[in-house]
Amino acid sequence: MLRLAISRIIQEQSFSLRILFSEPRKNARRAAIFLDRDGVINCRKPEDYILEWSEFQFVPGIRKALRQLATLELPMILISNQAAVGKGLLDPTRLEEITTKMQQALLSDGTPLAAAYYCTHRREENCPCRKPKPGLLHEAAKDFGSDLCRSVFVGDSDTDLEAAEAAGCRPILFNTSLDASSAVGRPNLATVHTAGALFKVATRLLRRP
Repeated sequence: MLRLAISRIIQEQSFSLRILFSEPRKNARRAAIFLDRDGVINCRKPEDYILEWSEFQFVPGIRKALRQLATLELPMILISNQAAVGKGLLDPTRLEEITTKMQQALLSDGTPLAAAYYCTHRREENCPCRKPKPGLLHEAAKDFGSDLCRSVFVGDSDTDLEAAEAAGCRPILFNTSLDASSAVGRPNLATVHTAGALFKVATRLLRRP
């Protein structure tokens, strides 16, 4: 049975939506695998938001890659900006529904996500949780006892990379567009261009001292 716990955090200095699929382990002190959503797990909708589950399409090969990552037995945690909620375009309950259906699809592959953390603020609100700020990563790490310095964050944008760097994570640029602009000034950045390469690169970084 799918386990789902949802809590909205309304304090000014915290994240705005947390969806837990497993029990937090605050004292685990282990690595975690953090993942952006749009552009990593699902295909981006050009110049628009994913507002319905019917619009959600998994990135080719990502379900197999996530199943491989699940064999590492580390918590896999979604970290995502979803300003459509703050703009009034997407109801929080609809975002919860999309997330639940995504989790159910992944569970059918044998791939459990541990949790999803969403910033639902608009950019101009200047909140502490919207990437490139690291607020969501810090909150997730606190909940799951994650060692950020040993963890990886897979993202497809500059804001993901900057959030990972600000939190002390090891960033992985998931770049299926072959656009290398995000890697400029980051000569040692781990980059994968297909989902099939993700497991090998993530494993290498997670095993690095």
